[in-house]
Amino acid sequence: MTVNTSAPARALPAAPIPVPRTAPRRRSVAQGALAVLLIIVGALTAGYVAQRIGGTHDYLAMARPVGKGAQIKHDDLVVVRVNQAVGLRPIPAANAAQVIGKRAVMALVPGTLLTLDQVTETPVPAPGHQLIGIALGEDKMPSASRLAVGAQVLLVVVPVRSNTDGPDLVPPRTITATIVQLAAGSRSGQWVINVEVATVDAPTVAALAAGDRIVLVLDGS
Repeated sequence: MTVNTSAPARALPAAPIPVPRTAPRRRSVAQGALAVLLIIVGALTAGYVAQRIGGTHDYLAMARPVGKGAQIKHDDLVVVRVNQAVGLRPIPAANAAQVIGKRAVMALVPGTLLTLDQVTETPVPAPGHQLIGIALGEDKMPSASRLAVGAQVLLVVVPVRSNTDGPDLVPPRTITATIVQLAAGSRSGQWVINVEVATVDAPTVAALAAGDRIVLVLDGS
């Protein structure tokens, strides 16, 4: 008997599978330019914000309400620190002496930045005019929300009631006036209105106001 003593054949080891090497990605020119642009924009924005924050100054503002024609006093003013804004010309706090003692051209409310256009040395009432206060009920004036300081109004004289039954064909007299100040009265539904009228009309308006013979009409002309 013949015995085969040769060793069994071994399989050859498999060849290693080559792993492809990935080349590093390159940034495109557009990505690089965008990154540079963002850096520049960020730097400019930060610089602008820092400049605006550091560009604040002290200006004059109203601390209390001041009616048209009233003198501005030291206690009426307050110093506020705000940024400069295009188109605004507030009065620097250092120039307060140029404002104190002058008169308000219009009604000034608290918090309003003060400008030179809002003050004047001309007294109110103007020469040839007088200031008169009249108390009116809501039934003798338009709604108070429709009235404003500086508005032109007509004071209509209520004719005296006659004992005759015939119609009154004579148109009532009207007097031109300007509202200078408007405030709620002490009684419910009453308003106290300071009006500027011509000196020649002032005694008549005063007498009519005392007799409750005035109706205020808003002039749209």
